[in-house]
Amino acid sequence: MKIKKHRDLTLIDINEKQFLVISCDSLGGIGDKEHDMVKTSPEVSGYFTTQVALMELLAFGAKPITIVNTLSVEMEDTGRRIIEGIEKALEPLDFDTSNLVTGSTEENIPVTTTGMGMTIIGIIDKNNWEKPITYPGLIAAVVGLPKVGNEVLADKGKTIMDIPKLLKLKEKEYIKEILPIGSKGILYELGEMARTNNIDFELEEDVNVDLKKTGGPSTCVVVSMEEDKYEELKEKFPIPVNKIGRFL
Repeated sequence: MKIKKHRDLTLIDINEKQFLVISCDSLGGIGDKEHDMVKTSPEVSGYFTTQVALMELLAFGAKPITIVNTLSVEMEDTGRRIIEGIEKALEPLDFDTSNLVTGSTEENIPVTTTGMGMTIIGIIDKNNWEKPITYPGLIAAVVGLPKVGNEVLADKGKTIMDIPKLLKLKEKEYIKEILPIGSKGILYELGEMARTNNIDFELEEDVNVDLKKTGGPSTCVVVSMEEDKYEELKEKFPIPVNKIGRFL
């Protein structure tokens, strides 16, 4: 059995036909408890934490088989409401997700700040999977805008990514690779996309998006794509699309 890292994912080669893919995310201080810094509902906290780990798996081509939530809150009622948010994030998936979710809560100590961890295990059938590859000649574009905290709540989905939008991107043959943006920002993830494909990139002279700002709960993604399809994507996709560079 071989275990290796691929960016933020852990890949476990379990047999000749399959390998597991593990992604994770965490959240702290975002919820409706007394000492939370960003005030929102537990459902929203559960939804967006799930979105981060789930988008990483889906972008790589894995099918989630187990979702483990480690909740640093009591089950009633905060934990139950977080789980409702987790389940809502799974709704766009076109298969039965009823038995995917498991986890634990804090029942011994009173908690005044919301905290949670999320681990998702996915599986890939090697015979039916084509590894996403970026190669020279493709351009890099950012779909969505990097936002964090209260910006995410105020946006109401107008300019940010979500699971349904990610699935729409995956349907487009001219998009070769999708990489969700995390707390290290667009420029870092663009560099990771180039590094893991053993190529280089150059930035556009005029970039209309902050390349170093945190992407929060994966509110945007960087994609590698065919240049002649850029205007079509920019015009028809429901959230902002910005070209930021090209691969060399």
